[in-house]
Amino acid sequence: MLLFIGDNTMDVLYSVRINNFFHLVEKLCWLANIKNTKSVFSKQTYGNIKLTFLVCYREKLNVSYRRFVQICDENNLQHMLCLKRIPHYTTLQKFVQRTPKTLFEKLVRACRKLLNLKEVDASIDGTGFSNTNPSHYYIKRSTEQNKEIKVKNYTKTMFLADIKTKLILNVKTFSDNTAETTQFKQMIQEIYDSLRSVLADMGFDSLSNREHCWKHSIECHIPFRKWKTQQNKLGKQHYSAKRRRALSRFNKQKYNYRVIIESINSAIKQTLGGFVRAKTALNQQKTVTIKAITYNIEHINQTIKITLYINY
Repeated sequence: MLLFIGDNTMDVLYSVRINNFFHLVEKLCWLANIKNTKSVFSKQTYGNIKLTFLVCYREKLNVSYRRFVQICDENNLQHMLCLKRIPHYTTLQKFVQRTPKTLFEKLVRACRKLLNLKEVDASIDGTGFSNTNPSHYYIKRSTEQNKEIKVKNYTKTMFLADIKTKLILNVKTFSDNTAETTQFKQMIQEIYDSLRSVLADMGFDSLSNREHCWKHSIECHIPFRKWKTQQNKLGKQHYSAKRRRALSRFNKQKYNYRVIIESINSAIKQTLGGFVRAKTALNQQKTVTIKAITYNIEHINQTIKITLYINY
């Protein structure tokens, strides 16, 4: 809404509307114990919270940094943020470059605190985001140094999501040939106090993974692989005592809910894009993590609106 003052003046008053997306980002940074400034001697022109909001909002619009700054100027976003001007697009790029990836992962894990999720039935799976602007020099150098390893042109991603609320609880990204199964224990360890059960496909079939879940009193529903070397003449497989105990605890009906994480992967790629524009491998991983934050905030915003509507 615009209000003009006087007859021949060009003074305009802009009505500031409440932005739920910004308030959720602000509360998320508060839950993750992220300081607005790194030093008391900083200029404090923008702050980490507002820069985090702008970076996530750019992923929501799925545009480049230059185009995003133009859109913010056209929509007078600086009035909502109480800023004199929108930061230059290089300011946003440098903010992503200097911010460690672990901090963005911390924001993803803090999203469950917004909804106070406890005793969660989670599912874990991997996916990939294509790189539209990779560093060709990095790919050539990596290939020349190690000819046996081929650099992949996509960012490998691991999601641990709640099958009930479809919220991403934890994320891990990597650009090398690291196996996805090696990230299972770390992702569980970081949020084990909020989990009740974990669902995974046959690729995560490992006794050490199951014992790690049992150690933290977490149910583990993973199907068993069928190895021909374990079969005897009668065609039956031999399992150790621990694997027989794991087989007795496996619930096929609960495991069938694992497919929900496939819909979460599809929703992220359809709404926020299944590609990243960053050039370096580390920035590509950070961009995918920011996509996970943006998806959670958008999903929480819709959930809160639906809840308020039902209560009303």
